[in-house]
Amino acid sequence: MTENVPPAIRVRFAPSPTGYLHIGGARTALFNYLFARKHGGTFVLRIEDTDRQRSTPQAIQAIFDGLRYLGLEWDEGPEKGGAHGPYFQSERLPRYSRYVERLLAEGKAYRCFCAKERLAELRQRQEAAKERLHYDRLCLKVAPAEAERRHRGGEPGVVRFKVPEGQTVIEDMIRGRVVVEHRELEDLIVQRADGTCVYNFAVVGDDHEMEISHVIRGEDHLSNTPKQVLLGQALGFQVPRYAHIPLILAHGGGKLSKRHAAVSVTDYQRMGYLPEAMINFLARMGWSYDDKQEIFTLEELIEKFSLEKVSKSGAMYDLKKLNHLGAHYMRRRPVGDLVDLALPLLVRAGFIASEDIARERGRVEKMMDLERDRIEFMEQIVERVRYYYQEPSTLDDGATKVLRKKPDAATVIERYAASVDAAVPEDAWRPGEHAALDAHARELAAKEGLSLADLAQPLRAILTGRSATPGLFEVMAILGKATCLRRLARAREVFARVGGT
Repeated sequence: MTENVPPAIRVRFAPSPTGYLHIGGARTALFNYLFARKHGGTFVLRIEDTDRQRSTPQAIQAIFDGLRYLGLEWDEGPEKGGAHGPYFQSERLPRYSRYVERLLAEGKAYRCFCAKERLAELRQRQEAAKERLHYDRLCLKVAPAEAERRHRGGEPGVVRFKVPEGQTVIEDMIRGRVVVEHRELEDLIVQRADGTCVYNFAVVGDDHEMEISHVIRGEDHLSNTPKQVLLGQALGFQVPRYAHIPLILAHGGGKLSKRHAAVSVTDYQRMGYLPEAMINFLARMGWSYDDKQEIFTLEELIEKFSLEKVSKSGAMYDLKKLNHLGAHYMRRRPVGDLVDLALPLLVRAGFIASEDIARERGRVEKMMDLERDRIEFMEQIVERVRYYYQEPSTLDDGATKVLRKKPDAATVIERYAASVDAAVPEDAWRPGEHAALDAHARELAAKEGLSLADLAQPLRAILTGRSATPGLFEVMAILGKATCLRRLARAREVFARVGGT
C-alpha cells in the first residue's frame, strides 16, 4: 500500500499495564515513534489500565522506564500532559456513556437482558449443530421504550451494537485490502451490566478524541479492527488508517515466551544491552530497508522507515543477531560511557565498594578498554573481569590443558616470579604501561631457551585461570605486582591440583 499520509499525523502506543513491557510492545512503540518522527507527527502514549485487578503502578513505571531506556520519548501522555488528556483510560470511563446513549437513541444499539444461563444454552445448541457461534438477537425484538423501562427499573442487562448488513473493507497499510463480511460478526457488547464499556468500544472513543490519524499495532489486533471501524462509522467519527505489523515468533514458529528468551524490555535493560543495539534489533524484526544495510542509528531509522517495507509474515526472534549488534555498538561507545555502566555492576557483584568507585574508575577504564571487544552486553563484564578481583579457584579447560602439557613450566614460573620481582620495580606496574613487563618476559624466555608463548601460556593460566585473555602483560599491569606475585607463589600447588607435575 502507498504511504498516503495526511498533514496531521498522530499515532499512539497504548499498552495495558498488566505486566512487563513485552519486546513485541516495544517494537510496536518504535514503529509508531519512527512513523511520527518521519512525518513530523505526534507520538502519543496512552495507558489502557481499565483492568484494575491486574494493572499495577510497577507495570506502569516499567513502561515509562522501558520507553525512555530505548530513547522513545513521547510527545503527549502521562508525565507530559497535552490537550487530549487524560491519558489513563481509567480516567476516561465517564466519557464513553454518552456514546452508548447516542447509539441507543439512533437505533444502532439495543439493550440485552439475556441471562448467562440462556447464552450458555444458546452456545451449546449452536456448537451441537456446528453453527457459527453468535447472539441470536432475541432482545432486538424488545421495543426500545420497553427496554428503557426495564433498564430504569433495575433489571440487569448489557448494551449490544447492532451490526449492519454488508461488509467492511479495511485498506491496511501493511497487509493490503482486508474484507470482512458482517454476517461473520455478532452483535458485540459495548457496555457491560455494571455500566463499564468494553475495550473495543472505549478505544474507538479514545482514538477519536485524541485525533489519532493512524493506528499501528500488532496483527493480533486485526480481528478487532472491523468491529472498531463499524463502531467509529456508526458514531460518525473519522476512522483512522490501520497498519498491522507481524508478530515476533520464536525459532520454529510459535509465540515468543520466556522459555525462548527474555521477553521483557526490563530484562534486556538489566542485562546491560545498549539501547542503540536494542533499537536496531527491534527495527529489523519485520522491517528492512534493503538487502545490504543492517546497522542503523535511530536518526537513520527515522529517515528511512516506511510502513511499505514492513513484512506481512512473522518476524523471527534471533538472539544471535541481537548479540552481534550488541558487540558492534559496544566497540563504538566511548569507553567512559561503558565505565559508567560497568561500575554499578561491579559494586553489585561485590568487587568494588561503593565508596571506592572514584578511586577505582581509572583501573576499571583500563579493564574495559581491554575487554570491550569481547562483550555483547554489559552484564558480561562481571565474568570477564572477575579474575582481576578474585583469585581463580578453578581453571577453564584450556588453562588446564596448558598446565598438563607443560609440567616443567612450574619451575620456570618460580624463576620468573623471583626475576620479575627483582627486575621490574613496582612503579612500572601501572595499568596501561606494561612495556617493562613485556621486555622482561622476552628476555627471560630467551635465557631459558623458550618461546614467549611457552612462558606466557602457563603464566596466564596461573594468574587468571583462563587460556584466553587480553594481552597478558596488560592484564598483569592492571592486576599489580603484589597480586601477581601472590598468585605465582601458588603455581606449584596449582600444577599439582591439575596433574601437571
